[in-house]
Amino acid sequence: MTLKYKTRQEAGAGSFDSFVVGADEIVLTSVTLEGISEGDRVVLAIDASWLKPMCDLGELEFFLRRDMPDGPAVYWTLETCFAKARTRENHTLVADSSMRHFYLTVRSSEQKARLVAYALEGSVFSPE
Repeated sequence: MTLKYKTRQEAGAGSFDSFVVGADEIVLTSVTLEGISEGDRVVLAIDASWLKPMCDLGELEFFLRRDMPDGPAVYWTLETCFAKARTRENHTLVADSSMRHFYLTVRSSEQKARLVAYALEGSVFSPE
């Protein structure tokens, strides 16, 4: 596979005040990928550091959505931690020509996560 395009949006530790993630899903960041053709591979990489704010087990849901912040979810995971965690996930899609915008969103139904840093990287590869 040949890399056609790559972009990364991030908020590093210390670049913002950490915050408790609530029960409502919020957008952390997005990437716009250029030059996507039918059959290309789109690789979306999540990298997030977070803590539990209380004595219980921490819990944080991650979503990758396409097209719009409330668009269809192309990926979902529920992560847990005892004290602190770094979540790193890669998700690969076979592209169609309408793909362009992707959003990283999160929620914690019982407010059991404090976000410290996050990033979303998007890469487009041609299949040959």
